[in-house]
Formats: sequence, structure tokens, C-alpha cells
Amino acid sequence: MDFRFSQFEILTGAGTLLLCLFFICVFTEASAIENAIGADVTEAVDTPDLYWSSVEVNGQSVVLSGSAPDVPAKRQAEARARGVSGVTSVVNEINVIGAAGTCQQEMSDYLAREPINFKSGKADVAESSYHALGMLAMIVRTCDTPVEIAGHTDDRGDAEINLRLSQRRADAVARHMVRHGVDPQKLRAVGYGETQPIAQNGTDAGRKLNRRIEFRVLGGTA
Repeated sequence: MDFRFSQFEILTGAGTLLLCLFFICVFTEASAIENAIGADVTEAVDTPDLYWSSVEVNGQSVVLSGSAPDVPAKRQAEARARGVSGVTSVVNEINVIGAAGTCQQEMSDYLAREPINFKSGKADVAESSYHALGMLAMIVRTCDTPVEIAGHTDDRGDAEINLRLSQRRADAVARHMVRHGVDPQKLRAVGYGETQPIAQNGTDAGRKLNRRIEFRVLGGTA
């Protein structure tokens, strides 16, 4: 067999390779920019003015969600996000929940002391977290608004697999809440995968913080 290639074939192949490398570099750089913007905005809006917040970045556009005690706090969060270098637009979807913030604060404070743990790589809640789930259910039952159970992962592994794992974990926690007497109509389980980090994924400590369950009071009535 003749494995010799023409000059045209060699040049075409080299050009294709260079083009692929170019797009890989562009994609990697874009992802790095998004990650940097997300980290900076998360830090900027993470203040006592809000009960909770999350940030999603698409290019240089930012979507804020969360809950605030009043309209001024919601507006201040948007202003802080707009002040971050590189941000070109902000969509503010933060809910104003007023007095429901008491319930949010109780859940957040408890989770800060007793985070929900799972069996490694699975959606099964670790037995060591059963007591914490019972205590959280007691708090949720006192809330007058719907509550979102948000599942998050770090960025290790495939993004789609992480998204499904986070959803299964959120669903598992919701089932425990129902077993402890929480009205299922009051709960919304959502998996966000690796899209809402609260720390850099470049360290073990950061990845551990990003693997988490959050309880979020939503606007409206239960």
C-alpha cells in the first residue's frame, strides 16, 4: 500500500489541526473568563444584605437569583454585580421575601453547622446526616413559603453526570423531608450540578465547599 501523501493533503491536514487547536484555546479561555466572573460576582453579592444568592454566568452576562429582605437589598446586589470587572449585563431574579427571612436564616445557620453528607459518588444520604435532616424538617414545617432544596457538585468529572447526581441528591433530601412530615407541595428539589460554585474548584477545600445541599426560601406562598 502507498502511504505517501500529497503536499495538498499535508497542508489541509495541518490546517485542520491548527483550526481545532484554535477553537480549543478559545473555548478554554472563554470558560476561564466565565469562571473568574462567576467567582468575583459571587463574592461581591455574598453579604448579610441577602438571605441567600446564586450566580449563573453566560459569557459576560450574569443572572442573579436568591432572596432578599427588601427591595433596596435586591437593588444593592444588582449594583454590586454590575460593578464587577468584565460584567456586561445583569438579570436580577432575586425574590423579596420579607419576614420569611427568619426561616431562611434558621435553615442556613443549621446547615453551616451540620452540612448534609452523602455516600461517596452516590445519592444516598449518609446515616450521620439523618438527625440533621430531622431537625431541618422541623424548621421547614414552620416556613410559610415554598422551600427549594438545591443540590450542587464540584467540577470534577462529566458536567451532565454531575447535574444528574445533584438532582438525585436533592430528590433524596426532599424524600427525607416528606418522611418527617413536610408537605411535598411545599418543596422543590433542583439539581444545579457544577453551575453555581461558591468557592474555587482548584483546591480540595474549594471542591468540598461546592459539594453541598442548600435550603432556599422562595417567594410566594406555600
